[in-house]
Amino acid sequence: MSTYQQQIHSAPEGIDPDFWRAPEGVAVPDDELTFLLVPDVVESMAVFELSRQVHQYQREQSSGDGAITRALMATMGGMLPGILLYDHLSKGQPEGTARIEFGTIGVSLYKGPNERYDNPQVQQDISIPIEDEVVLVIDDLGDRGGTLQFLTQYIADKGARQVLTLAIYMKPMAIEKCPVNFSFGEVAQDTWIITPREMVETMVKRVPVWRDRGADQRECYRRLVDIIGYPPQLADYYLTQLFAA
Repeated sequence: MSTYQQQIHSAPEGIDPDFWRAPEGVAVPDDELTFLLVPDVVESMAVFELSRQVHQYQREQSSGDGAITRALMATMGGMLPGILLYDHLSKGQPEGTARIEFGTIGVSLYKGPNERYDNPQVQQDISIPIEDEVVLVIDDLGDRGGTLQFLTQYIADKGARQVLTLAIYMKPMAIEKCPVNFSFGEVAQDTWIITPREMVETMVKRVPVWRDRGADQRECYRRLVDIIGYPPQLADYYLTQLFAA
């Protein structure tokens, strides 16, 4: 069994943080991408490490005016890490550090499947006051860097005194275009990251591609379960629907 497979199916005490800081995805037949499934326990571990980074930053800024006072979860990617971070940063706020108020901002890059806007579009505006505040933008992934760059400028234009950014994983193009202040790990540019919030979305988007390239339902199941590491029940349920469509 590969290290990837061992880590995907590992109990919490067996998770190796060093592996997940620079994980390599797995290849499937007839696909130009590699795939990396991030289990719930790994996302929780990564968010805990990120919260410690933010705690340290807040302690360092406790005597000045640079402490974070607002956090904006970018929907949809920033919602799950943002909710987990809320527990650490709001309920676990270190003594003597600034309180962080959480809100959201909705932004999209896609008109539809594989159809991108020229620039990100704000679908839901900032939900809390941020004028003259130090704002932390939370997302799950920096892919090409365009969304993070757009959000940083947009929030600054709305009156934020300073904008900081956080993402669990960053890819090389994003690091070059818009490096973040807080991150957990880095992955290759051609890796399709499957977070806990998008396991179904990935199947809905990718299985039809495999099917059109000649894979039958059994082969798609093998790719999802045996190679990528999907739970069998999830793959069974949605593959039946996707092949019946």
